[in-house]
Amino acid sequence: MHVRRSPARGFTLLEVAIALAILSVALLLGMSLLLGQARMVRRLDADHAARAALEATLEAVRAGALPLRSASYGGEDLAGIGGVGGGPPPAGMTIDLDVTASSPPGLYEVALRARYRIAGHDLERRLGSLVWQPAAGSPASP
Repeated sequence: MHVRRSPARGFTLLEVAIALAILSVALLLGMSLLLGQARMVRRLDADHAARAALEATLEAVRAGALPLRSASYGGEDLAGIGGVGGGPPPAGMTIDLDVTASSPPGLYEVALRARYRIAGHDLERRLGSLVWQPAAGSPASP
């Protein structure tokens, strides 16, 4: 009785090399996405902290804790202002406050601009509002 041998089964060396090349490319793409996500999270955290610092600065101006005049704040000045749940402001952040009188008297246009640097990128966030602060001795003031 003659036994017939079946052809060898399995992958050739060329098929294994191609599969490894495809797997390597997929892993490299996945790693770049993971590394990019960490940078994006840092940037979003800094953006959230900058917005919180802008809102806290505006509230400090409205409450009278900061004078209603054009100024620039940074470093120690920002630590005293505090945040609104956004964590500490990004290192090296400055906030520029521009105040212009508007109509009617006692109404001021306030524009705030935060500048900060994250991962080598210069970023800027803006916030604007109107603030009512009647002059002392006017009928509307207590």
